[in-house]
Amino acid sequence: METKDFPVDGGVSVPLLVSTTIPASFRHGFSTRVGGVSAAPYASLNLGSKWGDSAENVAENRRRLLVASGARAMYAACQVHGTRVVRVAAGDDPDVVKREEADGLCSDGAGLGLSVHVADCVPVLIADPCTSACAALHAGWRGTVAGMATAGVAALVGTFGCRPEDLRVALGPCIGPCCFDVGLAVVGAFEAAWPGARAAGVVVETAGFQPRIDLRQCLRLQFQAAGVLPEHIDASSDCTHCDPAGRFFSFRSSGRLTGQLAGFIVAAGES
Repeated sequence: METKDFPVDGGVSVPLLVSTTIPASFRHGFSTRVGGVSAAPYASLNLGSKWGDSAENVAENRRRLLVASGARAMYAACQVHGTRVVRVAAGDDPDVVKREEADGLCSDGAGLGLSVHVADCVPVLIADPCTSACAALHAGWRGTVAGMATAGVAALVGTFGCRPEDLRVALGPCIGPCCFDVGLAVVGAFEAAWPGARAAGVVVETAGFQPRIDLRQCLRLQFQAAGVLPEHIDASSDCTHCDPAGRFFSFRSSGRLTGQLAGFIVAAGES
């Protein structure tokens, strides 16, 4: 992945991480903390309204992301750490969609932006250059164990007739296996859902440390099992928890005194 600056207005630009795996016809990106108006501890491009930032600041930050995205409208759902994927169509009211309890959005409506909000969980973007359909998924450890990747592929196949081998997938910055230490109950959940999790590198064990989980590796394996080609999956190596430049919000490092990042994708075609 690479970082590109997207101009908004007044000489302001928003830096976004973009993936070369996602076709250029799909405007997309993963945000960082840079480019917004929020003050510490939410500085500066906080896109979440959950943990205390002012509504005015969040609204301006989201406006900037919308302008940078080039979308006609940006949609998000009420994320609940599940696997439900909701279809978004032209004319849908963003305020109605955001009340839907879901962790994925999909659409083939040209110019419609789909987004997920994270602060250690994995933001996942999927694009199909053959049908112009796309999806944005939110995958924490619970959603990953429950099969968020599989649900995302199934939604695109069932709703738009996509073929798994045509899909392009980008996994954005999240907490990495360097920092995501977990208890035995979580390890057990991954091993039950994904037999061979240790051998596959999903559960990482290092002498003297608690077991750790590689969420992106688990999602990568799920996508491949669902028929996505390995060469069509791009995964960031950035860790939101220990990034040396402090570019990301992290719930694990800051608790509720933190903001949220976003991953977004805009459905391709003539809007």
